[in-house]
Order: sequence, then C-alpha cells, then structure tokens
Amino acid sequence: MKKIIGNAKIYCKGLLTRSRCSSLPFHNIQHTMDVYEHVLKIGMYENRDLQELESVLLAALFHDTGNATVFAGHEKYSVTEASNFLLAQKCPPEKIDLIVSCIKATRMPQRPKGIYEEIICDADLFHLGTEQYQSKNNLLRKEWSKFLHTVYSDADWYSMNIEFMEKHRFFTKYGKEILEPVKQKNLQQLKQYRKRL
Repeated sequence: MKKIIGNAKIYCKGLLTRSRCSSLPFHNIQHTMDVYEHVLKIGMYENRDLQELESVLLAALFHDTGNATVFAGHEKYSVTEASNFLLAQKCPPEKIDLIVSCIKATRMPQRPKGIYEEIICDADLFHLGTEQYQSKNNLLRKEWSKFLHTVYSDADWYSMNIEFMEKHRFFTKYGKEILEPVKQKNLQQLKQYRKRL
C-alpha cells in the first residue's frame, strides 16, 4: 500500500508542478495535498484504518489532475490520469473502480454514494468549515478571474457564495460535527459583508 501511494504522490506532484496547475491560485498542489490530509483526518474520525482509506487517498491525489488539461468537466480527465497510472501499477480493477467513483463524486453538485465518496466530498470542500475560508475563497475568486475570465462584483460574489453555502451539506460525521458549525459562522460573515455594501 505504502508503495503505490508513494508513487502516486510523486506522479501527481510532478504533473501538477509541470502543468498550468502550478500557477493556479486555488486548484494547485497545495489544495491536492490538503484534500489528501483531510481524507486522513475525516477517515480516522469515521474509525477507518489506512487500509480502508487507501482508495480514497489515491482518489484525493488524482481528483484535480484534470485541471492540467481543462477546467470544465476536469473530473473526466482526472479519471483518465488515475486509471492509466493505476493500470501501470498493476492495481486490481475493483480498486480502480472505487478510486474512479470517488473522483467522480467530487463533481459539483456533490451526490456521493457510500462512506468513501462522502469522505472525499467533505475533504474537497473542507475549507468551507474552517477559519481559512475567506482567504481560500479569495484565491478561488482570483483563479476564476484570471483563468476563466469570470469577474464578479462584490455583491454578486457574496450572493453566489451565500447561495452555495446554504445549499451545501457535509455528509460525514466529522463534517457535520466539526466543520458545519464553523461553516455557519462563515455564512453569517458573508451575509454581514453583503449587508455592508
């Protein structure tokens, strides 16, 4: 297990560093490694051991590699990257299927089926329920502006994020118990910002 995860880390770090992902403010190597760590944190809270989490950890490493090629629908490219790598590593087909389903589950809007998909979904949007939410959200705004040429007024940005936060649900016990209370504070702060405009 250690070997395949080690190889995947080296491969994904290389891919993200050599591609346009290296200049993305949000969807970069830092985000990928954060999601990897969050999978561990949430998984342990759910009483899953490392063996059980192996597929989700591999999915975390690959889940945004498709951004190297395309933004919209990047999950499809992430799945191809992961599948090719895992086949070369002689990974069993049933494990590849699980990893692929975890990557696909991160697509918005999230609709995870089962605990492993729930773990990666919460790991991917972990920042919504942290003190770093505002700074991470600013990085995403910068990324959309620079690379997608999508520019929002402050009022529109706050409104869109409020709507997103209100619709969003954490799925795991960790998400509901630890992240959700902080997310609610972040949501109230967004509403305050919008009110001041």
